Amino acid sequence: MKSLSLKIQQIEESQTLALAAKAKELKSTGIDVVSLTAGEPDFPTPAHVKMAAIKAIEENFTHYTANQGIPELIRAIVEKFRRENNLHFSPDQILVSCGAKHSIYNALQAICNKGDEVVFQSPYWVSYPEMVKLVDARPVIIPTSHENNFRMTAKQLRTAINAKTKALIFNTPSNPTGTVYTQGEIEEIAEVIRQTGIYVISDEIYERVLYDSAEHFSIGSIKAIRDQVITVNGVSKAYAMTGWRIGYLGGPGRIVEQAAKVQSQVTSNATSISQRATIAALTGPTDEIEMMIAEFKRRRDFVSNELQSIRSLECGTPKGAFYLFPYVKHFVGRRAAGRVIRDDADLCRHFLETEHVAMVPGSAFGARNYLRLSYACSMKELEKAVERLKNGFRKLEDA
Repeated sequence: MKSLSLKIQQIEESQTLALAAKAKELKSTGIDVVSLTAGEPDFPTPAHVKMAAIKAIEENFTHYTANQGIPELIRAIVEKFRRENNLHFSPDQILVSCGAKHSIYNALQAICNKGDEVVFQSPYWVSYPEMVKLVDARPVIIPTSHENNFRMTAKQLRTAINAKTKALIFNTPSNPTGTVYTQGEIEEIAEVIRQTGIYVISDEIYERVLYDSAEHFSIGSIKAIRDQVITVNGVSKAYAMTGWRIGYLGGPGRIVEQAAKVQSQVTSNATSISQRATIAALTGPTDEIEMMIAEFKRRRDFVSNELQSIRSLECGTPKGAFYLFPYVKHFVGRRAAGRVIRDDADLCRHFLETEHVAMVPGSAFGARNYLRLSYACSMKELEKAVERLKNGFRKLEDA
């Protein structure tokens, strides 16, 4: 029998999806598992968005569309970028895809050659290194930690760039840390981008999920580098539309043209019905978004305050997204349930098996000795999770 792809065998499965599936599997057996794994709002999609999709179905808008996206949605995205991000694109500089993940992958395929290097910081979203490998490029990782608020500096970036560097993947607000870069910090990074001539893929999917007067600033709005920046966004997080699978990018026309070529051969257009729904999301009222953000803040404050009361656990209060990323090194090496907890992955398994709380180890994001907790679930579930976590960490302290 012929062998399988060596490249794909070297790609890691998404640990966030794998652990979410494990939590669901345990739940199906009757175990009351609280899952803090998935980056998915628990709110329903806004009613006016759902109605737009229903209308599309009733009007039989259920066939292929243009690969790039329907003209009405393209116009809505152009206007959204102009209004909210100070980004100015013509319609031919937009590509609608099957989620922001798909948009990032299309962009990487469009710009990378074998042997190129793509830089990003750790902690990183789990898919960045694997997507870079899939396009035959090499990930180059800049480490950060809670001690510097998970911020990559312009100096670190400059040191990481060499003749092989093709692009920076830049994510603010960040998954998994919730870090939000300030305009000043972004401008310093942009100067390195200008000097070196590399591209930026700016992942801005969490731009609306902000707290405590934090503000989002799009790196592509800096005129000196706007022709080097591909801005990626979508409707999954802000509009509770994860399952609708709509992402989009805006960037230099020659890059968008190549990204569209990739998409035309792999998926073709994004779902016609979801495109109609996305027009309603981008052009409709925002009151439900504001309600969701207020509730996320309430949940963040509750969980972070409770975790900060746990001795030997370090947990900050992020300014964006809906994750906490506590430092748990103190608990690694302890003995519990008859075995030694060797690392953060063991700690996650321990809590899943003994306390029935599912989390994702920080090592999945390139940061050992951390855990990622999503608070995008109900307050009732979070209250149970906090009680179990405090109980579990207390027992580990006494071990």
